[in-house]
Amino acid sequence: MPALTFTLAPRPPFRLDMTVWALRRRAHNIVDRFDEGVWRRILVIGRSPVAVAVRQTRRGSRPEIEVRVRAARPQAVRAEVASIVTRMLGLERDLSDFYRLARGDARIRELADRIRGMKPVRYATVFEAFANAVACQLVSLSAGMHVLNRLTEACGIAGEVDGATAPMRSFPAASAIARLNPNALRALGLSRQKGEYLIGLARLAIDRKDRDFASIEALGDDDAVARLSTIRGVGRWTAEYVMLRGFGRINIFPGDDVGGRNKLFEWLEVEGEPSYDGVRRALQRWHPYAGLIYLHLIVNGLADDGHFAQSVAG
Repeated sequence: MPALTFTLAPRPPFRLDMTVWALRRRAHNIVDRFDEGVWRRILVIGRSPVAVAVRQTRRGSRPEIEVRVRAARPQAVRAEVASIVTRMLGLERDLSDFYRLARGDARIRELADRIRGMKPVRYATVFEAFANAVACQLVSLSAGMHVLNRLTEACGIAGEVDGATAPMRSFPAASAIARLNPNALRALGLSRQKGEYLIGLARLAIDRKDRDFASIEALGDDDAVARLSTIRGVGRWTAEYVMLRGFGRINIFPGDDVGGRNKLFEWLEVEGEPSYDGVRRALQRWHPYAGLIYLHLIVNGLADDGHFAQSVAG
């Protein structure tokens, strides 16, 4: 298919590697791949696959990324690809107030310096955020990721991405999941109940009156969480997770995320059993950046595991 290359200029500081790892979280993620400094993903625009390969070409005070698009009509989808990549990677998010806060707080300064350049990421769609949440309900992230991979292999759209060693697939569109039955999803590793939840969410996502839960954008945090929590299969953790990773509300830390709050209490060197209320109290001093800290702690753990070189330079 024809290809097109263009550049985008993120607000500094920016590091593609740290930002993409906040998105992919596990090395066996097959939707968002990152190899040799290149993020690769298949997007779906309209009903067609659009292959995207992104590399960082400049760091420092004027960071730049190069976006290579391969599609049937690359020029026709350029603007939408740029919009999706910008939103997913948080390229226009200005974190200067956060870094200013960190400079005056010894506890958070070390974390912010170590992960400097990571932007708050979002999934391509709110439905994808819900799917990630449902797959990981009551199981480990690694186990949930295997289920998401099987879902992608079964229902995603295939495409060839520049530099990829094999064809990739997009994350399944809500329209594809909406047509399934719970038994089909059970064969991929979801319980029947989770399959019912996901199909219900997919059908809501394709509703023309509220495409991809767009009406939530206009609501305040409490009202949005309350609205989302009325959906079958969506409890407080799922609602807060989607608010952060689907809607980009970086002030929201999913307080029922066991792994997340364990990381938080370990980082704070707080003894005792972590709790939802304890998370809220611990993060009050860094309002409104609770969700951003959640993402920092995830990437901090990945840095400990050696997934990328650490640097205080953005």
